[in-house]
Amino acid sequence: MARSSVEIQADMAHTRRVIEHRLDALTPRVPRAWRSPWITEAGALAAGLLLSRVPLGRVLRTGARVVQTAVAVAGAVAAIEHFLPGHRRRAA
Repeated sequence: MARSSVEIQADMAHTRRVIEHRLDALTPRVPRAWRSPWITEAGALAAGLLLSRVPLGRVLRTGARVVQTAVAVAGAVAAIEHFLPGHRRRAA
């Protein structure tokens, strides 16, 4: 069944009002949003400056140690969860 153009226009007006209401609700948070890209860029610049002072081999060794530690911790957590009594496993 086809809808009349009046019904379609009424739906469009309702949708517009809902969108405007939601945008008005977001407005108080928007002024703070401009800082996020600047903070990220400043952090990346600082990390780049710090890493430029460190030899590449040292950075790679440290990164490899961090990965090994993370894998060991993940394995330990998995083993502990496996042997906990009454622990329900998540469905995959």
